Amino acid sequence: MFYTSGGTKLFAETMGEGQDVFLLHPTPVHHAFWRPVAEILAQRYRVVMPDLRGHGQSEAGDGPITVEKLGEDVERLMNELDIGKALFAGCSVGGYTLFELWRRMPQRIAALAFCCSKPQADADANRAKRREWIDGIRLRGTGDFFELMLNSLIGPTTRGRFPQKTGEAREMMQTTRPDAVIAMQQGLAARPDSVATAKTIRVPCSVIGAAEDGGSTVEDMKLLAETIRNGGYGAEFHVLPDAGHYAPWEQPETVGPILRRFFDSVVG
Repeated sequence: MFYTSGGTKLFAETMGEGQDVFLLHPTPVHHAFWRPVAEILAQRYRVVMPDLRGHGQSEAGDGPITVEKLGEDVERLMNELDIGKALFAGCSVGGYTLFELWRRMPQRIAALAFCCSKPQADADANRAKRREWIDGIRLRGTGDFFELMLNSLIGPTTRGRFPQKTGEAREMMQTTRPDAVIAMQQGLAARPDSVATAKTIRVPCSVIGAAEDGGSTVEDMKLLAETIRNGGYGAEFHVLPDAGHYAPWEQPETVGPILRRFFDSVVG
């Protein structure tokens, strides 16, 4: 389905029937990142997989793609589908968007699952790196950037055992236009720190880290789980030993059942 948010045309796919589960993908891929996990969840739930703005079939709109815009887009999609309350999972920027959704509309959230999505804002070194990437994309296009992302976001175990995963991820990335990649990097550099937000979460949470993830490390994800618990609410914590930043894509046969059990525990 297509819908409009803030004057921008966006796309989403749904699968299955039942209580609504939103799956928010990382950059620079699109909603198909979640499809193997969605097939597991769709046995009980209606799974909603939006293409975040600038990705897949969704337009980028004007200016940086900020988490504030992404949160507004998801809220608009809920309204379009007449969904009052839903369960959510997000990976990387999809997870960063979950923090924004909690700030925007906590009453519409039944549970949150964070996959490789640390709550901290970018450090200065990360922002400088993003500026370098943006300059490179403006000069040479996205080819070099995508290859860098494939090697850093997909864990070495997956790249070695399942090389076809790298090819499939590359195909998804190549649908993302250079201007959208730049807008996303600008938005990521500007995203707010969400540690304080994590302390306020008052719904069941699942936190998934990956041992081969250098961006949102196991220590980062453990801190997130502990921060949510210290705020007074429970958060289960899982570590995937042989996965990287794209853990749900790399190991849907592991992440899918984790999320299914978690969501089942919430809805009963």
